[in-house]
Amino acid sequence: MTDGTIHTNGRAPRWVAPASCAGAPADPIGLGPTRYENPDDLEAAALLRAFTAGNASVRQSQEPVNAASAEVVARYHAARGRIDQVDRFRARGSVVEALDENDRVVRRHAGDGPEDRRRRAMHPRLLWFVLGLSALFDASFIGSLMQQIFDVDWKHPLFYFAYLPGVGIAVCLYAAGVELATHLLRRRDRLSRRRTLPPLNPAVALRRLFWDWRPEPLDRREDDLPWSRLPGPVLFGALVLGLLGVAALVRAQSEAAEFEWLAVYQPAFVVLLILLSIGAIAVKVQSHNPYADSSERAERRIADAEGRADRLVQEARDAVAAHGQSWDALQSAISAAKATAREVVEEACAVLLETRSRGRKRDDTKITLPLVRLAWPAETGSVTRDDTQLPGLDLGLLDYAAKAAERYRPEGLESCLQAAVDKLNGQFEALRTGVDDPAPGDVAPA
Repeated sequence: MTDGTIHTNGRAPRWVAPASCAGAPADPIGLGPTRYENPDDLEAAALLRAFTAGNASVRQSQEPVNAASAEVVARYHAARGRIDQVDRFRARGSVVEALDENDRVVRRHAGDGPEDRRRRAMHPRLLWFVLGLSALFDASFIGSLMQQIFDVDWKHPLFYFAYLPGVGIAVCLYAAGVELATHLLRRRDRLSRRRTLPPLNPAVALRRLFWDWRPEPLDRREDDLPWSRLPGPVLFGALVLGLLGVAALVRAQSEAAEFEWLAVYQPAFVVLLILLSIGAIAVKVQSHNPYADSSERAERRIADAEGRADRLVQEARDAVAAHGQSWDALQSAISAAKATAREVVEEACAVLLETRSRGRKRDDTKITLPLVRLAWPAETGSVTRDDTQLPGLDLGLLDYAAKAAERYRPEGLESCLQAAVDKLNGQFEALRTGVDDPAPGDVAPA
């Protein structure tokens, strides 16, 4: 072969241009026939094509690697924002305020003894049940009476408006019960704080009733309930009950005119209606307890603070975990891109070594294989010129993603989150150190 053409089985092989790698290891890049005259040039060409294919795979892997890098940055800032929410919640002092309020409630009632002032005689839900029954009965009773007075049937609009006075009476009953319960509790609480009671006889009682009904001035502490004012609520409640009694009497008389045998039961009918209304007021009086309300409010504030803290911490932990997963995905994408490029060159080196073992001696080779650094082997004693660059894998295309992975490592977020959680939990420690064991000198006197 004087013209340098290589023949295989009598046919000339066709030259095929190197194809780019599509993210997977390229096909082995061989040397063609095993018999050739310039093996170093063929090996150099095959190795050059391997580097070209490896760099092509690196460039193709840039898009998924950059996407994974952007995901890491976004997840990092999202997790940082969740941690900042935990810090802002702690700095706002909601936990401290809730604990302080609960601490004041506990200390206020530390000296109540076996009969805690926070104990309710009746549950508040019973009030709404009784008040609903009373309102339904009063509205239907007074509405029926008003319909008879207006002398209208169901076709007339006044037939339905006749129920409004009954609803108004129910609202007035509730307002009277609230006012009466408030001032009765204030008076009962003030009387219960007396340590001594002066003697009382009919003469002293009459003098207090008609002339000197407050023999000495009274003092009120800052944590005491306001002064009681019973005359107004009592008068208002009596007026509402009187209106109900009048309505019941009118209804009884109208019914007795038609049914004479009901006339003897008129007083009982009036008393029954008034007792039902008094029962609604009595339930409100028994269920009203501002001490219990303040205690329940303090407990709710603590529960709300704990719930919000748990929710914020859990959201922050989820965000940090999501960032850790995205960081692992980025590391895997970088490693896969580098491994794919190395596989292309390493496979070409393996083919070159197999070809050498079949057709030439090792001492005759000039290209050093295998490639330790996956770069073009430098000849012994040669000097590389500054204006030239030997072929090799350009893994520097992945440096941006590698720097992003190094900058946004998950360890920093985990330490910041743990520090924020520790500071937030430190505020809840006051619930055990400051409330469960109150100092004896801080207990308010009874």
